[in-house]
Amino acid sequence: MNLFRWTAIAGVVVASAGCGGSTGPDATARAGPVRLSVSSSSAEVVRGSPVTFRVHLVNEGTEATTLHFGDSCQIVPTIRNTSGEIVVPFGGWWGCLTVITQLTLLPGEPVVREFVWTGSTAFQSEMPLRSLPPGTYFFTAEVPQGEATLRATTEITLK
Repeated sequence: MNLFRWTAIAGVVVASAGCGGSTGPDATARAGPVRLSVSSSSAEVVRGSPVTFRVHLVNEGTEATTLHFGDSCQIVPTIRNTSGEIVVPFGGWWGCLTVITQLTLLPGEPVVREFVWTGSTAFQSEMPLRSLPPGTYFFTAEVPQGEATLRATTEITLK
């Protein structure tokens, strides 16, 4: 890809990053030809019953697009409470390796990640989990690529 074309794509990515944080039952963010969307299998979860959050990252363009990352975390899921505090992962951050990585998205071929949550301080796990109190929570997926961070959020009620 020549420098002019790369600069044009980077400009579109940066310009659209300001609109990259959407919230809704099925939330979407876009940067150039790349679209990030999140959805949940239910708008409510009863503590202990699983809900699945699905994250789609897709290149809707006609040419392959490569995303560049400053660490090993490419799709970063979090759950926040109504105060904005990160409750998943417990402690507020993922342990990402400090290595430069990249992800090449072919046209129309999505990268899909699923995260199962049961109302605790972690996604589905074999370790003992701390239950969270009933209330409203927000699942967010971030793609912190070098050019701009894509972010989409969906709301869920824990009963």
